[in-house]
Amino acid sequence: MKLALAATTALLLTACSGGLKVTESDLQHHHWNLAAIDGVAVGADIQSDLEIGEHFSINGLAGCNRFFGSATLEQGKLRADPLGVTQMACAPEQQKVEAAVLNTLTQGATVQHSDQQLELKGEQHTLTYQLADWVQ
Repeated sequence: MKLALAATTALLLTACSGGLKVTESDLQHHHWNLAAIDGVAVGADIQSDLEIGEHFSINGLAGCNRFFGSATLEQGKLRADPLGVTQMACAPEQQKVEAAVLNTLTQGATVQHSDQQLELKGEQHTLTYQLADWVQ
């Protein structure tokens, strides 16, 4: 009985501390809207999203340009390189968001995931996404 209680407690502590490993299947087939960069909310007028699909394909809107490609998830780090990106001119605020998103995705980011939130922590920026699946 004591052994079972100790094992359950250890499992709960590991889960609460973020020790559970994020897998590709945790992230695939979801649509996420960018909510914040480095803890600062993204303006409602700037749309940025991320979709992770079958075979870990990714696409989305970085700030004003669309991106697409494939990603890898190794040792809890998501990386998408190379990415194809459209080449439209962006307003300065959109460009700041776009640069943060594209740099974080291509340079790689540590993933933290809950049911409703995805956080990508890169070397320069932390991107916080909220779940926005098309079908819930």
